[in-house]
Amino acid sequence: MIELNITLIIQLVNFLILLALLNVLIYKPIRGIVKQRQAKMSSDLTEIERFNQQARSKLDEYQAALDRARKEAGEIRESEKKTAVAEEKDILATAGEEGATALNAARKDIEAQSQEARKALSQQVKKYAKLVSDKVLVKA
Repeated sequence: MIELNITLIIQLVNFLILLALLNVLIYKPIRGIVKQRQAKMSSDLTEIERFNQQARSKLDEYQAALDRARKEAGEIRESEKKTAVAEEKDILATAGEEGATALNAARKDIEAQSQEARKALSQQVKKYAKLVSDKVLVKA
């Protein structure tokens, strides 16, 4: 069995003193450092989550702004397309009217020249008819 003598008690006291010293000098500082690290890691994780949330929020804002810009660009494109089609119709209508006006003017000019030519031809025919009739009458 175990004998209780003075050396066992001294060793037990030495062991308890050693435990107390180790606890004060090593274990408590290490536990403090571990707690500080855990607190810092927890703080860092909270901050990382906050930054991630801000990043998601900014990304959503940028996406919404991009969608608005695309929609606005589409509306502008459609508006410009409608304006271009309207201008095209106006230009074609104006060109058609100008073409019709020019065609009518050309027809009138041709008609006037044709009338003058007929008149001149009629006068020449009368003149030649008179000459021919005079020659026929002179010979007869």
